Amino acid sequence: MPDESESALERMLPEWHFREVHRIRVPGTAAEVMRAAHATTWAEAPMARALVAITGADISARRRIVSDFLREMGEVIPTGDDEFLLAAVQGTGDVPRPPGTVSEIVTGCEEPGILKIGMNVRHAGGMLTTETRVLATDERTRRRFAPYWFCIRFGSGLTRTSMLRAIRARVLREMSPA
Repeated sequence: MPDESESALERMLPEWHFREVHRIRVPGTAAEVMRAAHATTWAEAPMARALVAITGADISARRRIVSDFLREMGEVIPTGDDEFLLAAVQGTGDVPRPPGTVSEIVTGCEEPGILKIGMNVRHAGGMLTTETRVLATDERTRRRFAPYWFCIRFGSGLTRTSMLRAIRARVLREMSPA
């Protein structure tokens, strides 16, 4: 039986080479907060919207951050009411993506040239957290990915922080009496 304090991301990708964590205190039950997380739109997180738009991603103000955009990035793995888990894999250079589902590849593939990516949004203990983990299957892939991670990390952090603040604002609006 899994440890309830351990996230599904920790169970799926316990080791990583690159990691980013952002958190914010958000009142409410896990169900209330995660419902708000799935309903929050890019219009509610203008900083995140602007930063993601720079990448050329197809976003509109009405599209939901978690439910729409993140689903396009990989495979959504059901985890329960308190967490949204996304898994993705990427082959580098001439290495094609191995066969199998994304979650099978993330948990079992060791072929060189693959990046295993896990990301979650989770509400536990009053904290809303988003964490990303990236594991390269070999040292060459890790070294090649490191400069990219260095370049995107600051903008990614701003995007995540803006996203978390927008979710918290939605929760607070929904909790306040009409």
